[in-house]
Amino acid sequence: MPPEATVRLWVVDDVGGFAAQYARARDIGLDAMAEELVAIADTPQIGTKSVSKVTGLEVTEGDMVEHRRLQVDARKWYLSKLAPKKYGDKQQIEHSGQIDVAQAILAARKRGG
Repeated sequence: MPPEATVRLWVVDDVGGFAAQYARARDIGLDAMAEELVAIADTPQIGTKSVSKVTGLEVTEGDMVEHRRLQVDARKWYLSKLAPKKYGDKQQIEHSGQIDVAQAILAARKRGG
């Protein structure tokens, strides 16, 4: 494998059409991460939890729900930042009616003094 810096230069310089191949590979990797989210959410992870109490150390064994939630949330955040159109929260802004820009500017100028 070439060093990471070399690969990044190939992407920037688009050596032999490498940039498009790299972008496609990244998309496939993000899709794999999204599928991994479901597996993490659906698969229990058994572990131990220790709590120090006055009566001594209390150790319980069970599903590590908090740990799995952290794993899922971190991946969801990462996906939403790298591919917001595909994995981000969808926001739809609708506007109806008309705006008279000239009147809005005149009104703002009057308010300003």
